Amino acid sequence: MLTAVTRRSSQASIMNVITRRQAILTGLGFPGLLAVVPAAAFSSKEFWNEKKPSDWTDAEIHQLLNQSPWAKEGSISDTTQRGSLGAPAARTEAGVAVGGRRSSSSPASTRTESPNAGPQLTWKAKVRWESALPVREALHPGAPGDRPEDYILNVFGEVPGADPDSGFAILKDNTTLEHKGDRIKLNRIELAPGNNVSEAGTLFYFSRLLALKLQDREAIFTTKLGPLKVKCRFALKDMLYRGSLEL
Repeated sequence: MLTAVTRRSSQASIMNVITRRQAILTGLGFPGLLAVVPAAAFSSKEFWNEKKPSDWTDAEIHQLLNQSPWAKEGSISDTTQRGSLGAPAARTEAGVAVGGRRSSSSPASTRTESPNAGPQLTWKAKVRWESALPVREALHPGAPGDRPEDYILNVFGEVPGADPDSGFAILKDNTTLEHKGDRIKLNRIELAPGNNVSEAGTLFYFSRLLALKLQDREAIFTTKLGPLKVKCRFALKDMLYRGSLEL
């Protein structure tokens, strides 16, 4: 009994600290900095299951869209550290791959110079389930719309953008949504413009005919943007929204 009381007291102290920090950061005009607070520091009951979407704060929306079961940072393998979609050896200018695209709201990629290798870029990408209901409610408050026919994943951040016209053939061969050995092939792609709550990105559409189920345990998204291989794993058990798997 003493252990349980001590645990509750510790959790309350953590939440008090976070609340004060949230108030200070928001007052200073830096709500985005709240994303650095570890997810484990928040209440064990996820706000998206405990509060109505209309009651979500700006900080909570930012967390859901950038650091949640539906939005994770992907791992990137870059063999050349140069180039853009379909052009592994393309030249670079001012930290941006020529022929690629980067959200104007993102900070510049890390850039170093090497006398032999040329400009070196460090890339970062996040992958988000745009078709999941909680994400749609965060992006479109009060009007999330009907469930899309496809699974839709958004890749955004410090990576080149895909070209829906000339780049699809390349992406179709290098993009999958995998679960328990089954691979869902890419249907189509399109660009997603940025807005006040989300960076610009690239939308990847996958058919729901080979449906993901909770017993699949995880879904693995993989794509290749020029020399960049982006991979992101999602634990399906964590993607429950009000009792249902939402993807």
